[in-house]
Amino acid sequence: MSTTSLQIEVPKLTDLSVSKARERLSESGLTLGEVTYHEDKEKEEGVVLTQEPEPGFLLNQDQPAHLTVVRRSYLQYLPAIYHQEDISGGNLLKDFLQIFQHIFSGLEDKIDEVHTCLNPYQAPLDFLPWLASWVDLVLDQTWTEEKKRSLISIAVQLYEWRGTVKGLKRFLDCFGGIDVEIKEWVWPTGLIIGVHSTAGIDANLMDDADSAHCFIVEWEPEWRPIWEYTSIEERKIECERRNNLIRRSRALIDFQKPAHTRCYFKIKIPVEERPNLFPMVIEVHSAIGSDCFIG
Repeated sequence: MSTTSLQIEVPKLTDLSVSKARERLSESGLTLGEVTYHEDKEKEEGVVLTQEPEPGFLLNQDQPAHLTVVRRSYLQYLPAIYHQEDISGGNLLKDFLQIFQHIFSGLEDKIDEVHTCLNPYQAPLDFLPWLASWVDLVLDQTWTEEKKRSLISIAVQLYEWRGTVKGLKRFLDCFGGIDVEIKEWVWPTGLIIGVHSTAGIDANLMDDADSAHCFIVEWEPEWRPIWEYTSIEERKIECERRNNLIRRSRALIDFQKPAHTRCYFKIKIPVEERPNLFPMVIEVHSAIGSDCFIG
């Protein structure tokens, strides 16, 4: 079954600079193809003289647009005596300079486009790690190109929000890929006889803390039930992936939270995946919260 590419109307590019024409094409969802040069003494140097296809033409998204750009010979920078043509109507010096102009044109084009290297959405892919270093950001090689560009563009804004609930939630979403709820000025419930007294179920055995400097990060992962993985090897790989994600998320929280605060990272495991807990029996069921409870 054949598929038809999306067709996009070609915008008007004539009289624009090459960089502006490239931006206009990019905004339209098209790409720039071959660029040829033509000498024209009446037009401004560097502007688009003609385009192919013409404006208004419906072009497939995977097909490039081609441009003819005005260029003037290096001969214009030499005294008038060198502009004279020979008896055949040609100019040897002009033809000779054309060789160097062709070589240097690529460098000139790069210089004209150097400002795009400072734009996260226009910079070349190989330039992104260096651009990220400007905002103290280390790119993860597992990220997609789109994600890398997006994170570089919002890095400064994330620094402004650092240490806030909004900043921590956005940071975990962008870098950890998890959506969390944050509760401030609270700490997990300790052991209270007759109220919260079943350790491993509704009570936690840990040091008391000043709730004024504490908060809880709650995350409810959307994981497939582990039994849906058919082989033992797949289950091991999935468990390792989950553990790595948990460790990474915890590290991100510690990196972003204010230094004087304490954070409890609470992971809401689906009921069907929670382990069956039994009353504590030494050497049989003795890991509180994992396979046993007290109370």
